[in-house]
Amino acid sequence: MVRATPLPAEERRAAIIQATEPLLARHGTSISTRQIAEAAGVAEGTIFRVFPNKETLICEVIEHITDERHAVQAFAAINPDLDLEQRLCIVAEVLQARLREVMAVFHAVGWGPKHEGAPEDWRRRQEESHRILSRAIVTVIEPDQDQLRLPAAEVANLLRALVFSATHPRLSEGIQTEPKAIVQLLLHGACRPPIEPIDPATSSKDA
Repeated sequence: MVRATPLPAEERRAAIIQATEPLLARHGTSISTRQIAEAAGVAEGTIFRVFPNKETLICEVIEHITDERHAVQAFAAINPDLDLEQRLCIVAEVLQARLREVMAVFHAVGWGPKHEGAPEDWRRRQEESHRILSRAIVTVIEPDQDQLRLPAAEVANLLRALVFSATHPRLSEGIQTEPKAIVQLLLHGACRPPIEPIDPATSSKDA
């Protein structure tokens, strides 16, 4: 096996976490440190110089994928010159991708925020993380508050609810809803715009 170029400690930790995530999604907690080492391009002993055991590594992978700072950074990078629908499509795309990532790992390990194995301090951190995420979405929406019938915070919550229900496999029944469709439903509803009736008088004059 070709060994990776030595990395600084924090970069090595991040690289191991990144290599472990897809393995965890595919194999659950049965993954071996040998598999992780091969995926990360490091010696197996390197893992134990960074993490005390495999269980700690798995917990750090879960913390990484549920860390909403990644999404917040993506929202902050959205071009403010885009119109509201375009900006919200980017938000929905980021939310949907991260939700699928989280669900894949949680399904594989049989563990999630409401599981009895989830530490209480982890739940508290997640609640605060969700509040930060909501505020970041509100910041994306607020420049167009004058176009909305609801406060930006409510629109943000509705968007998150729609993304969740349209992405969760049990709720969506396998139907793949694209971010654009989710946003258009939020902003315009499910009905087509009404067709304006033709005024016979106007029509005859035009003729």
